[in-house]
Amino acid sequence: MGEDADAVADVLLVVNELVSNAYRYTSEPSFLRVVVEIKKIRVEIAHDARAHPPLRKVSRPQRGYGLVLVARLSDRWGVDRAHGGTVVWADLPRTT
Repeated sequence: MGEDADAVADVLLVVNELVSNAYRYTSEPSFLRVVVEIKKIRVEIAHDARAHPPLRKVSRPQRGYGLVLVARLSDRWGVDRAHGGTVVWADLPRTT
């Protein structure tokens, strides 16, 4: 993988935010998957919650930036229902 340091940092930040949200708002994530494709890197986290994670207005300086960061760093992101729960995913561009 010939990604530059900024691209790797973006992927790691998205992974961190999605995993943190899954632990904060659900019982625990059931899987994390990072798929490297030719033009994108997809990050997926599955958990048992059935509610759509909200993209909230940031109300406190320390919290509320998770999905805002995911949205800004990714080309697109979304939520799918699967396996009796939810999969939150984000597609980040490859830099090679």
